[in-house]
Amino acid sequence: MNCKVRFAPSPTGLMHVGNARIAVINHLFCRKNSGKFLFRIDDTDVLRSKKEYEDAIKSDMNWLGIGYDETFRQSERLERYHEVMQKLILGGFVYKCFETPEELEYKRKLAISKGKPPVYDRASLSLTDAAIKAYEQEGRIPYWRFKLPNKTVSWNDLILGEISYNLNSVSDPVIIKADGTFLYTYSSVVDDFDSGITHIIRGQDHVTNTAVQIAMFDEISKGAYQVSFAHLSLLVNKDGSQFSKRLGSMNLGEIRAQGVDPMAIFDLLATLGSSLDTIPFTKIDDLIEYFDISKFSTNSPKFDIADIFKISRKILHSRPFSEVAHLGISEKAYEVIKSNIESYNDFSVWGEILQSGFNAKFIPAANEIKVLRLFTQKIDLLPKWSKEDIENALKAVKAELNITSRELYHPIRKNLTDLDKGPNVIDLMILLGKDETLQRMCKYS
Repeated sequence: MNCKVRFAPSPTGLMHVGNARIAVINHLFCRKNSGKFLFRIDDTDVLRSKKEYEDAIKSDMNWLGIGYDETFRQSERLERYHEVMQKLILGGFVYKCFETPEELEYKRKLAISKGKPPVYDRASLSLTDAAIKAYEQEGRIPYWRFKLPNKTVSWNDLILGEISYNLNSVSDPVIIKADGTFLYTYSSVVDDFDSGITHIIRGQDHVTNTAVQIAMFDEISKGAYQVSFAHLSLLVNKDGSQFSKRLGSMNLGEIRAQGVDPMAIFDLLATLGSSLDTIPFTKIDDLIEYFDISKFSTNSPKFDIADIFKISRKILHSRPFSEVAHLGISEKAYEVIKSNIESYNDFSVWGEILQSGFNAKFIPAANEIKVLRLFTQKIDLLPKWSKEDIENALKAVKAELNITSRELYHPIRKNLTDLDKGPNVIDLMILLGKDETLQRMCKYS
């Protein structure tokens, strides 16, 4: 398949789960079909676009492992947008408009009050030269609309199936604002055409845009350019309510800071909304082979941030030591703590705990001091530092003090690690060694 896709975020905010889903699916579809991936920065919104957001998006892309073959910013292509615009003006496919926002809002409300769709009435097309001159003398600066053809646009969507859209039900889109800013609907079409994009994969909220943009593609390319579209159903919250990418910790930077494995995001977003099972793949190549865009449905999938953390834990527990060796834990230590690793942040936590001289902040109660003192005396006398001998010492303490297993293990664990839960206490003491264990226990000897 001849395949070239694009991911085109606007650097007007941080990358959220909704954005990431589009990036992930475009990436997987592209690599599945041995295609090209374009990473485009849609930064024509000068007032809201910020370099810090662009840098954050790039950082998130790199963390996720989404590589790209080409990249550019729309702000670098303004001359090209003007060039195409002049051709459209000469062809009579765009026209000047002078209404103020207040006048447009009045027209919209009036149409609705009469039971009509709030479609722009094309009043500016009938303006006389005298009327235009009068507006200009008033100081009004025109904005420009693309004149949609009087026809029905159809396409075979890769997810939604056959779609038809009567362009008479849509307002002629504004393509240049009065301040000279090019709008997404127009600049995106020029970019897609020039870049040779073959497949546009995005959310269902863009269906109307697609109908409009197909008309623009036809005009700019004189009918010679064809694009395939796939519109993903939109995410909803786990309770079925409308999903808001601004609600909760949906920011990828926040998710990343919690030590999530990036493959967990890939695994969930690559299958959410499809009939594919979510499998905790640890390698992207395996997920690429498994991915199938034809399995996506039109139903809105329920998104729960907790699912990402569940998948991440499964992935972490399945990773061999070679893939985490750079995180500062020895292989022997990794085998002991592996099942207790919840996130990548835990590696630094355990790295500190296992350091020689670690001093727990635990303050035991009087009955717990008895346990710690007696246990310290027992293990200090052990001739060998073996699992069997340590276990016998623990049994002896439990019997002498007539306490429960929790009353025995809890203060010892807290004194060794400052944690309420963790790996097997005996395995932990073997890992620490006799001298280090005694050093941590000796304050109660």
